[in-house]
Amino acid sequence: MNTIDSVTVPASRVSRALSPEDLRRVAPSVFAENARPGVSSRYTFVSTAQVVALLQGEGWEPVKASEQRVRLESRVGFQMHEIRFARRADLDAESFKVGDTRPEMILQNAHDGTRAYRIDAGLYRLVCRNGLVVADAAFAHVAIRHLDVSAEKFAAAAQAVADNTPRVMEVIARWQAVQLSETARQEFARRATALRWDATRPVTRLLTPDKLLAPLRYGDRATDLWTTFNVVQEHLLRGGIRYAGYVPAAADAVFPTHFLRNTTRPVGGLHEGQRLNKSLWTLAEEFSRN
Repeated sequence: MNTIDSVTVPASRVSRALSPEDLRRVAPSVFAENARPGVSSRYTFVSTAQVVALLQGEGWEPVKASEQRVRLESRVGFQMHEIRFARRADLDAESFKVGDTRPEMILQNAHDGTRAYRIDAGLYRLVCRNGLVVADAAFAHVAIRHLDVSAEKFAAAAQAVADNTPRVMEVIARWQAVQLSETARQEFARRATALRWDATRPVTRLLTPDKLLAPLRYGDRATDLWTTFNVVQEHLLRGGIRYAGYVPAAADAVFPTHFLRNTTRPVGGLHEGQRLNKSLWTLAEEFSRN
């Protein structure tokens, strides 16, 4: 059963930049000193640690980092990683209060030849500690291939994200002004479920929209589009929702159905997390225009 919790926000995520030691602890691949052996001879190696320093020079500080789990030992230390940055001016706990949304920049890279440098616009919502990703179609997205890396390109990418910030905030204000009927909220949750799981999965039939719309805290009881989007996004990404019901049994089973009880899992992979985030953003934009 979902409960409404009080808001507790770790100060480090709000107002403190990650130190090099913090980055090295959570994402060692950021500090790779060379590319994974076997990449193309045309590959230009630039350590992500150097890019972090470049972006800090442009006024952005790292506030969260993670790296992909890999099975092959040869990929360890070179795998895909992601760093979220906030503007240095925004890292002030006094000016960033519960309910606020902060623009962020998201950097992804890998040193194994599987990923170009990618920079996206992002948002951080303090009330639920959600890290959102803005869809490519409407806002800044820059990909920098390892064949064409330069400090100027990263500086331009950072500026592109900064220039898009007012537009992103305008979208948030517009979504906050859109009040959804209960029917529309249920439909939003149903379509969001289809973005997370394939239609053949039992969870798509057993997980009711009410579960995704259940507020986790008092600040999420509103029915505007922005709040609805954030509540659904948090449920889908973090998992932990219980669902149960009867599903078809195997062909050789004695009874035609069996009772299934399960709990949704959090989204684990960096690729899947960003894909789902962007898909939900696009869905919300569609609802804002209907």
